[in-house]
Amino acid sequence: MEAPSVASAVFGKLTMNFAIPEELLEYQDSVYEFAKEYIRPSTEQRDRDSEWNPEIWKKMGQMGLLGLPFPEEYGGQGADCLTTTLATEAFSRGSTDGGLTLAWGAHTIIGSMPIALCGTEEQKQRYLPRLATGEWIAGLGLTEPGSGSDAAGSMSARAEKKGDRYVLNGSKMFITNGPIGDVFTVMAVTDKAKGPMGISVFIVEKDFKGFSVGKKLNKMGMRTSTTSELVFEDMEVPEENLISRENTGFLRVGKATLEWERTVLVASGVGFMTYMLEEAVQYAKQRKQFGEAIFRFQSIQDKIARARMKIDTSRLLVYSSAAKKDRGIPTPIESSIAKLYATEAAIEVGYDMGQIFGGYCFIHEYPVERAYRDARLGTLGGGTSEIMRSIIAANLA
Repeated sequence: MEAPSVASAVFGKLTMNFAIPEELLEYQDSVYEFAKEYIRPSTEQRDRDSEWNPEIWKKMGQMGLLGLPFPEEYGGQGADCLTTTLATEAFSRGSTDGGLTLAWGAHTIIGSMPIALCGTEEQKQRYLPRLATGEWIAGLGLTEPGSGSDAAGSMSARAEKKGDRYVLNGSKMFITNGPIGDVFTVMAVTDKAKGPMGISVFIVEKDFKGFSVGKKLNKMGMRTSTTSELVFEDMEVPEENLISRENTGFLRVGKATLEWERTVLVASGVGFMTYMLEEAVQYAKQRKQFGEAIFRFQSIQDKIARARMKIDTSRLLVYSSAAKKDRGIPTPIESSIAKLYATEAAIEVGYDMGQIFGGYCFIHEYPVERAYRDARLGTLGGGTSEIMRSIIAANLA
């Protein structure tokens, strides 16, 4: 089903007009049903075994999800940020698979959108069609073993121009899709003296000489996605693989992409919170203690009501950030607030819904256990909660 682009119809001139058109709701439902039918049945087993499933990935490509926001002329669906956000929420809720939703986001948003937003015509033609179908898998190389929150200031990966090529040396850590990726958008220092203004972005292919993948990391959560270190040893990158201009990568490419990340990827938590609440309500209606359903206990109702409040608040913050992005309004504050609130809410909701399930929340077969583990990454990846607070405060100074 073709993805509609309706941000302008949703918001128009009124920032807080949240009337979602029927066509977008129908598309959202189709993504939810797809994820529930084709992905959810195997999620528990794949999470337990830390399994990556290429057949599911192919189905996602056939559904049009892997290139959802890419321009149609490069094999994408031409979806805007809001449409992509709602699709991510629906996919997460339907699949209950945080790891696969993360792998999708790493591929489509932070791995490929730098090319779609800032790449040359030749780069778009070479990479986007194959990324849209899932033939190639993408990822982003930003975080390093010694740099996380201070990604720009502490970056040690270096790229030196030699003739018509750049020679890259260094490594990147915690790279989603690292073990399975074919194409990576990699940031490296090209002029150390300029600090953040001296960082460039390159398209790196796994077959480049000097490229290698470290061992797959065994993670607490998001176990259906693959994560590893990437290593570059005198790796030569053709100059035509430079995205945008030299020394503009972190500020131009990073800025264009990070607001997408802090909106679209965060929507996955909204979807999983919604699923957890639905399950907890049903369980509370069925579970009896002291002769009546625990749903009638005020302490349980308090948890349910607070969860609903946090979910609705998260959803409105995320949708608002996405729609403003589509209207060409920079959203450093909005996207940071949405990420900060929604990711911390996901941990709180996961805990409270777990309390409703009691001891069963500690058993692997119950999705609430998986959701609680997966939620922990939200406050770390894409900028920690502490960094989000710093961004918000800095933009108010």
